[in-house]
Amino acid sequence: MTARMLLSTDPVSFGFVVRRFFAASITAMLVGLGTKEHFSSTGLWLAVSGGSGYCAPEVADYFLRWVKAKGEAKVREAQGNQPRGKKKSKAKSAKRR
Repeated sequence: MTARMLLSTDPVSFGFVVRRFFAASITAMLVGLGTKEHFSSTGLWLAVSGGSGYCAPEVADYFLRWVKAKGEAKVREAQGNQPRGKKKSKAKSAKRR
């Protein structure tokens, strides 16, 4: 995951890198601890924990976007029938004719 960020051409902030690093590290650690007794092969166990750490930042980003969208939908629902955009003024519409 670190190599992906180092080789990326997209500009990223330090907070973005730290957030993704911790998401991957914590997920890989928890999966590794949870599955250690289930695999007899050490290589397979490391592959599973590494794969979970590899995809964890993308899953976390998707989950955060999903929660934000649900929250914004609830806010719009709570606001009711309030106008969402600007209404055209009569002076501007008359001026265009």
